[in-house]
Amino acid sequence: MRIGLFLNLLDEEYQISVYKGIVKKAKEHGVEIVCFQQDNKNMSMEELVSQFPKKHFFNVDGIILLTSVITDNFAFSKKEDIEKYWENIPVISVGQKIKDVPSLMIETDESMKELVEHLVLKHKYRKFLYIGGSPKHHDAILREQIFKKTLEAYKPWFSDLQYTIKYGLFLEHVAIQALEEYLKENGNNLPDVIVCANDNMALGIYKFFKMNSERLNMKECAVTGFDDVPQAKFEIPSLTTIHQPLDEIGEKSLELIKEFVEKKSVSDETFIESKVMYRNSCGCNSDLLKQTEDILLEQNKNTDMQRFLKHIQSKYVRSENILRIVNRIAQQMNNISSIDGLNYVISENISQLEVTSFCILKFKEYELKKSVKNNQLYVLPIYVKRNKNDFFDFSKGKTITFGDFYQKFLEIDNSKQTSLIFKYLRSGDDIIGCILYEASHVLLPYITSISNNIAQVLNRLKSLEEKEKYSEYLEKEVTKRTKELVKANNKRMKVEAEVLKISELERQRFSNDLHDDICQRLAGISMLCRSYSNQTVPVSKEQMDELAQLTGETLQCTRQYAHNSYPVELESLGMKHSLSNLCNSFSIQSGIECDYEWNVNENLVFDKIKLLNLFRIIQEALHNVLKHSKASKVEVSVNSEKNKIIAKVCDNGCGINKNAIKEKKGIGMNSMEYRANQIGAEFKIEQNKPSGTCVIVTVDLNSTNDIV
Repeated sequence: MRIGLFLNLLDEEYQISVYKGIVKKAKEHGVEIVCFQQDNKNMSMEELVSQFPKKHFFNVDGIILLTSVITDNFAFSKKEDIEKYWENIPVISVGQKIKDVPSLMIETDESMKELVEHLVLKHKYRKFLYIGGSPKHHDAILREQIFKKTLEAYKPWFSDLQYTIKYGLFLEHVAIQALEEYLKENGNNLPDVIVCANDNMALGIYKFFKMNSERLNMKECAVTGFDDVPQAKFEIPSLTTIHQPLDEIGEKSLELIKEFVEKKSVSDETFIESKVMYRNSCGCNSDLLKQTEDILLEQNKNTDMQRFLKHIQSKYVRSENILRIVNRIAQQMNNISSIDGLNYVISENISQLEVTSFCILKFKEYELKKSVKNNQLYVLPIYVKRNKNDFFDFSKGKTITFGDFYQKFLEIDNSKQTSLIFKYLRSGDDIIGCILYEASHVLLPYITSISNNIAQVLNRLKSLEEKEKYSEYLEKEVTKRTKELVKANNKRMKVEAEVLKISELERQRFSNDLHDDICQRLAGISMLCRSYSNQTVPVSKEQMDELAQLTGETLQCTRQYAHNSYPVELESLGMKHSLSNLCNSFSIQSGIECDYEWNVNENLVFDKIKLLNLFRIIQEALHNVLKHSKASKVEVSVNSEKNKIIAKVCDNGCGINKNAIKEKKGIGMNSMEYRANQIGAEFKIEQNKPSGTCVIVTVDLNSTNDIV
């Protein structure tokens, strides 16, 4: 039989003591225990249970739910709440009543009332500070209610009776904070007695007194606790508390779940009585030697004082040695930079701690919820120790399902009964893996600390791995971009060479035109003028008309050349009318029908550079239509769409071969593409439907120096 124990965290005496009782009784009955512990006390129950490994991961036959320590345990109030998470697996509750679910509870109401009455009547305390647990915790609420109800009942007889409520969340350091807050509010004056909702907080108050005895310059007040953890009786002064038989609770819970799994009749409610343990901390006086003798008698009637003191001394020395090893692990882990390094540190130190079994598992997926939801949790065994033997090649570096790992782990030694503890490895909000271990109860709080170090190492190694991958990615990207830049630079140089060639051809053409046309016309005018000046008769009207006509034609040609060099009307008339004139001129000169469309917001004004380049692209596109397309019609359109201007020149000619363009572009094509790049525009050539070619230029208005 395999039983799952679901609790909070094995880092304090209450849970450790219950766990010890469960393990002890489990060994007697040959039952395997798998203990699932959490470490986020602010997590809701639904979130906690969502991370509970599915049934087939461990194949548990039943679950002991330690509701007395689980945060927000109001999430479990009836059987349906249990079945929502664990379906039909037998479950018992320890600490809180769950309707229609076998529940083991401690009867504490009378004990709490008796303790408060003892403090009021026997010691005549009037000024109380109550440090409770979580304001939402079921047991904490009940204890606080009994405390207040008892004091309120005595207020009519004792008018000076008063109390203050603070909350310590069952934690030492929070209880200390609560006391400091109280002192600040009351001018550093202590109450008569501090009543704590558990021993853990009471022992924290003890530590506060010891650390601040000189600073406070005040006498320690009375303190009481609740639970009666083993440490309570050994403190000086020994702690007055309410005894909950924690070992007995653990043993009884194991017996109940075993009977439930075996389908035996189990009562819905089982109670264990508590009792007040009056010791020195409440103000009761007793001889220390007599107290020690009572302790000895309680532990072992046949043990003498000397043996007991040796036992205490041995326990202290062992605790110091464990602490040194744990500190050494923490220091060594700061320098780990590989999985092998982690394995070495754990192997060396875990052996010294005498941990029999210890596993570190890294989850394949960083998000645990997704894995659990899919019923397949894949793990990569990092380190595996079973019965004091290391198995470094457990899965040969391959990921396997958690269920397969667990089965394979148990098969190493089937004769060995296990009581394994399961704990997630967290880094912030991420769960990156888990540990699975078996160790003496003395080591449990320390292994919790070690697990935090392991989680940080795995997270650091993951970050290093990601950085290496990112560095490799960046290196590849740099290489890729370098090739692209070289290619782009070569293309740019080629385009610039083409542009220089175009410029040279344009200058040559312009020079030829001036020489062959304008110069010849001017020479003709000059010759006519000389001829007329040598005449003996006056120049006739017909001769002057001829001269004027020739001069006018020359002027017209000169203007045309100037226009081709730079269309002056762009500045005077604007883009819309300049393109209209260009299209009209093209249609007259070529005989090709040219339709022109302008759909741009009138408030938009083009930047001078982009205006000229866009005009030249359209002009060159029309020139290509005339030269290559064999078209009968061409459409020129300029439209605005959102933040873009789109200019199109589409003809119905013979079309264009895109493959031929890729292999070799002409001067005109390179010129248009170059101009588009200069103004940050998108330039493309597409086939027109059903026939012909479209030149499309898209200018983004959001880029600098665009339309304003």
